[in-house]
Amino acid sequence: MARVLHSIMKTAASRRSFAYAAIGLPAIAAALFAVKTGRLDTFGDNRNFKVVYEKPTGWKELPHGPQTLFLFQEPRTGVLLRGAVNQIVADVNPTPELDTDGIAQYYVDRTHENMKDWQAKMGEKVKAKDGEFRIIERERKDKKVVTAYAVKGNTTLLVSISGGPEAKVEVDRKMPEFKEYLSSIGLVETYIPE
Repeated sequence: MARVLHSIMKTAASRRSFAYAAIGLPAIAAALFAVKTGRLDTFGDNRNFKVVYEKPTGWKELPHGPQTLFLFQEPRTGVLLRGAVNQIVADVNPTPELDTDGIAQYYVDRTHENMKDWQAKMGEKVKAKDGEFRIIERERKDKKVVTAYAVKGNTTLLVSISGGPEAKVEVDRKMPEFKEYLSSIGLVETYIPE
């Protein structure tokens, strides 16, 4: 009887060891890969950030809805500068694939699929104080919208500059000023998960 019990215990321990190895080894390999490639912060980051910005000199502040962080208008041209932020407070990052480049590509793809009279293309990256933005440009006959996306942890920030029929050409003229404005924006950590 003792021999049978010993055999059962030895088999059970062997199975547990195999299960631990089957689960543990891939987890260790994934963690090492994340650390080595620098993707640990991107895919595991669930912190939130406060957006630090200022009103651009000479621009007029406009009233806006609750989903908008800021809305400014350049009085001479009518060009609009808009900011919005989306955050989730959670112990995980539910959409790590929607990092700065991922969300920009998502909106280029959705524009091509759903807005047939619009052209969309990925633009350059712009360094900010605490991260970077990816620009996308969308345009149709009577309007141009350039949007810059920045994702850090569970905080997504978008800043856009747009103009209608009269101001469309002004958007292109304001691009250096827009990029300079983006580089002045900061993201300060506000939530650190336990």
